[in-house]
Parts: sequence; C-alpha cells; structure tokens
Amino acid sequence: MAAAVLITLYGGLLRFEALIAGYGWMGQPAWSEALARYTIPAIKELRPSSIAWGPIGNPYAGADPINYLRYARELTGFYQAHVREPLFLAITRGYLWLCGNRDIALSFASVTGSTLAIFATYLLGAAAFSRGVGLAAALALAMEFTAVGRSTGGWRDDTFMCVVALSAWAFVRLRQQPTVRRGVIAGVAAAAACLTRITALSFVIPALLWVLVECWTIGKPRRGIAATALVCTALVAPYLIACAIAVGDPFFAINEHTKYYRAAEGLPADAPMGVFSYLSAKLGSRPITSVDTAAQGVLTFPFLNKWDGFGAWSSLLGPLLRALALVGMVLAVWSASGRFLLMLLVTSLLPYAMTWSVGSGGDWRFTQHVYPFYLVFAMSAIEVIGRWGKALVTDAAARRWMMTRTFALRVAVVTACAALAWLAYRAGPFLMYREALRAGEAVIIGTSTRNVWLFDGAWSAPVGVGNVICKVAEAPIVAMRLPMPRHTDYWLTLRVDPAETPDPNVQPEVTLFVNRQQIARLRLTREAGRVGSYRVRVPRELTREVSRLELVASHLVRAGESGVHYSALPPDTAVAFRLWYVRLEPG
Repeated sequence: MAAAVLITLYGGLLRFEALIAGYGWMGQPAWSEALARYTIPAIKELRPSSIAWGPIGNPYAGADPINYLRYARELTGFYQAHVREPLFLAITRGYLWLCGNRDIALSFASVTGSTLAIFATYLLGAAAFSRGVGLAAALALAMEFTAVGRSTGGWRDDTFMCVVALSAWAFVRLRQQPTVRRGVIAGVAAAAACLTRITALSFVIPALLWVLVECWTIGKPRRGIAATALVCTALVAPYLIACAIAVGDPFFAINEHTKYYRAAEGLPADAPMGVFSYLSAKLGSRPITSVDTAAQGVLTFPFLNKWDGFGAWSSLLGPLLRALALVGMVLAVWSASGRFLLMLLVTSLLPYAMTWSVGSGGDWRFTQHVYPFYLVFAMSAIEVIGRWGKALVTDAAARRWMMTRTFALRVAVVTACAALAWLAYRAGPFLMYREALRAGEAVIIGTSTRNVWLFDGAWSAPVGVGNVICKVAEAPIVAMRLPMPRHTDYWLTLRVDPAETPDPNVQPEVTLFVNRQQIARLRLTREAGRVGSYRVRVPRELTREVSRLELVASHLVRAGESGVHYSALPPDTAVAFRLWYVRLEPG
C-alpha cells in the first residue's frame, strides 16, 4: 500500500507541475504557491528533460470546461436538475472555495480526478490479479504524459476515469466475496460513476447482473448484490427524479446531447431525441455501417489511440505496452476475473461506440476511462506469461496439460475469433461502401490501411504529404476493386497526380478499364498545391457487384526524379502516379 501511495504522489506531482506551468499565471492560492516552491524543482529531476509545459493562453474557452465553471458557481444543491451530472460540479465548487473563487480551481478539480485514478488503478489491478500488477499499472498511468497533459484542462473525464476504475475494483471484490459491506462500497462507487456520467449505467447494470448470476449459480448469498443495488439507487435516484420533475426526462443529461450528434451529421437537431430512438434510427438506415462503427468504437479505436504518452520515456515503451495489453486481453479469457474485466471494459464503451466518428465524439477523453483496464491487462500479461513459462519448465503436469485437447480447443477458438475479427475489419469498408451506394449515395474510397483489400497490384503503402495520404503506383498496371451494386451508370472521380518526368515534352497518361473494357484515357497534369481531379462516366452495362478498375500508366520514372511527393520512397523505385482517393457516385 505504501508503494501505491508513493506512485500516486509521484503522478500527482507530475500533474501539479503541468498545472502550474499552464495555469499558474491566472493566480494561485497561497497554499498552491507554497507547494509549488517546494516540489516542482524536485519533480523536474524525476521526469524526461524533453517535457516542457508552457502557459495556456486562453484557458477553458470554447468548450465544456468554461461551462463547468459557470455551472459550479451556480450550483444551488447537489441534486438539482441539470444537463450536467453533479459530482464533478460539486468537486469544482469545493475547489472554488479552496482557491478563493479563482478560475484555476477547475484545473485543480480535474487534476485531483486524474491523480486519484492512479491509486484506483492500483486497487483494480491488485484485486483482479496481484499487487505487482496493480503497482505496475498504476506507475504506467502516473507517468503517461498524454494523461498528465490533459489532466489540467478542467474536463470531468479524469474524474470519470477514477470512478470507473474504483467501480471496477469494487465489483471485482464483490464477485469474489458478496458481503453486505462490499456491496455498500460497490454501490457508492457505482453511484459516483453514474453521478459523473449517467452513461455509467451501461456497465453498472451488466456488472450487477453478472455477479447475481454467478452467486445464483454457485449458491453464494445475494445480500451483497442487493446492498449494491439499493445503495446505488438511493444515491442516483434523487438526481433522476429532479430531472424528471424539472424537464420531464430523467435521462435529460444523456438525451439532450443527441442534438449535437445529429447536428454534426447534418440531421434536424431542433429538439432532443431519446438515445434509443437515435441509435435505432442509425441501425435501421445503415445496419452494416452502424455495426462496423460500433465494433470499431468498442474494439479498435479506443485501444489504438492510447500509448503515445510513453514516447517521452522511450519510443519503444508505448508499442510494447500496447502489444502486452493485447496479449493480456486474450489471456484474460482463461481467467474469471479477466473475463469480468473484459465485460466491464466493453460495456463501459457502449455509450461511445456509435458516436466516436461523429463531430468531436472521437476525442481521446471520451474513452480515457478504459486506460486503467488496458494497463492492468498489459501488466497481467507479463505476470501470466512468466507464471506459465516457469510452470512449463518446472511442472510436468503443466506440460502435459499443454498437450491436451482442451488446451488445443481453447487456442483454436481464440485463433478463430481473432481471424474472424480480422476478416470483418478488412471487409467492413467494402460492405459499407456497397450499402451507401445501394441507397443512392456517393462514397469516397480513400487509401487508409483498412482499404488494403480494395487495392490490387504494385501499390505502395500509404504515403503522407501534408494532410494528403496517397498510394503510389509502382508498376505500369495497377487495379482497384469497386462495389457497383445498382444497375445504373456511375460517375467515377479520381484524385490523382502524375510523377514528374525528366523530359518536359513527355505528357503522362493513364488509361482506365472497368471489367476489361476501356472507359477513358486521361492526360494527367500537375497543379501547384492541388491534387488533380478527373471525372469519368461508367456505363451501366459494364458494372458488376464487384467491379475491377484497372489504371494503365503510359510510363514509369524513378522516385528520386519525381518531385517532393515521391521523396518518401526509395530513390530507385519505379513510380507512375499517386492516387489520393476515388469518388463513386450512382448516376
């Protein structure tokens, strides 16, 4: 426990340094100035010298934090009906009192949540796996500089990360021993999560049902689960009732925000829509796109956009922890606590699964609360691999078990699930484009890594120049697979640039074939600062469900002689042109 406290203090001081550097000019209370004088010189010696925080010129402007300040100052009662849940507002109001009503109180509120999340991560890892796993995961969160930098911005997401980790810890302990005392603790933690974001119900309810079913199955007493439900309900219900009385909607804090997402999608947003109505409308109109979006929002997007904050320590640390977290999540299938944590992770992401791709819904902070889970899984992988390796060396029974059909079946199931997920990930874009074209909408087929199956032939990996990501044709003939599900004409727009040629008299050309039939010959030109655009009609008699577009270049040149747009490739690489995207529109 002492080690966990020291790690938490270390993480808190890193965050305090970032706060003072960014917001100290706004005016600090005397206690903050004294703390900074004694601690910041020391903490600078305990972090990478490459880290440099600077003053924030326009703090809290233009986003939720400035509203949190206003709402906290206007707070008349903890359970008042409001579009923002009350816990973070109450914490901010407390810091306003401690800071003499200075705006910097908002940063202290968010830093407090981020710091306490470190200790909550330790508790979670220790309860689910071991004390060593908890300490290692807590240290990783303490020293992750994306989390450090964002902790000072006055967002409630740091507090949500803390209460989600605390709730997960409490539920893990409840399923291990469902006593009334542990049930009360779980109820308080779950209520804190709900009163920070009411969307926390997405994991609180499944967690209760999971533990209830487990206790029912093995005959454990269920008084602890009842205590959790009663305490959580008693603490959360007054807020829901206040909203129901004031505005006629107990879930006002959720439903009101559908306005933003519908406006971001270009839909009517003059009145709120219930979350379930919003989601059912999306599923009804675009089922494949909605399922793919939800799957990415749960499985890939929140996982891949973490880890960058370790780069200040070592460029290898982030990728290593990411790989370990992936391994740890796979290994968790073999552990009762691991499976429970996987369920909590997935269900906690459900509220963001359909909105991460809309407007600012993909901001890092919306999935920040699952970082402790990923770090715990990463550290558990080290422990499990070490334990298995030791057992295989010293335990003959363990070696025999590794040769059994049961073990082979488990490995085969996990491998098959991973293969299916990979195939779905690769096939998803084609199916979504097909769905949109069937509805009569245009699609833009870009060069992202998910679209790799659509490109056939000698294409380069995606190459970025500025904000344009292109693929380069490295052979005279390359091809693409395009969906054309409707029996109609299509308009094909290519954004493509030729490679520069040493001979200015040579005019590059690309001939287009659809399903082996020539449809156009394009004479490519170059425009400074703009990728060329060429629009071609594809007659309906040439189209198929899966059509093949072939692009035949008139000549190849060396990448080293082809201008700045090809400089990322080896100089001797043969290149013809670069493709930004293809736009396909039913005609």
